[in-house]
Amino acid sequence: MLRITAKKDVVDDRRYVYNAYKVFVEDLKNERTHRIFTISTFCDFTAGKWFKEVLKSCRNSHGKIVVGVCAEVEADWLKNVACSDPGDDPYGILQLCIGSQCLIYQLPEPGDDPPRCVTEFFSDPNVVAVGVGMKTLAKRMLREQRLKMVNTVDLGTLAFEGLRREDLDLGRYDLDRLAKAVLGKHMDVVRPEKDMKWYDRSHYDWYDRVLTCEKAAYATVDPYLCFLIGTQLYDMIKDHSAPRKNKKKNRNKNKKN
Repeated sequence: MLRITAKKDVVDDRRYVYNAYKVFVEDLKNERTHRIFTISTFCDFTAGKWFKEVLKSCRNSHGKIVVGVCAEVEADWLKNVACSDPGDDPYGILQLCIGSQCLIYQLPEPGDDPPRCVTEFFSDPNVVAVGVGMKTLAKRMLREQRLKMVNTVDLGTLAFEGLRREDLDLGRYDLDRLAKAVLGKHMDVVRPEKDMKWYDRSHYDWYDRVLTCEKAAYATVDPYLCFLIGTQLYDMIKDHSAPRKNKKKNRNKNKKN
């Protein structure tokens, strides 16, 4: 079972505009705590710096940069809770996670051209965006934000290839069920039962909407789980292919002899 908490960091950086959080994912079974550094921003300059830094530090052994991706419609501002009926409302925030780094990006108004830093990141052939329902998410981002995600992989499809469990309807699993199937039963997120407040109203600014610690925590844990699941599945697929490669190599060696 996972318990999610967060605390807001004090930011003293006049060059960039963001709110910072430390999110703690407590694995109660294994008595371990994972710490994730999250920033929330509407500032393209700040987002560009985040993309630049993660591209430098987070390339994995597959030669890919796996990024967990989620998106949400913004909250009902008056009630300060998630929209009960978002309908055709556009996405308001894009949540990304690579390793222990998370970005909660407040999206611009629909119809505006996306900032260059975002388009360049998702057009990088080495960047693989993984998540649940990625086909739908990518279509909506293209329609609403004119943002094209070049490489997207749905975790349900990837799980079918990695787990090799034909008895499971993995394509229909939500994020929590996939986490338990791929990462283990202890990866069960304790989610709040009451309506979660999105914004800290003591820091009112229409452009810089400060997320509550609780909202920042759960906006972080979802792309974090996507990242963990995607990385684990790519490792499984790599392990599956290794025996085939060795077998082929041995056949070629025997032919030469």
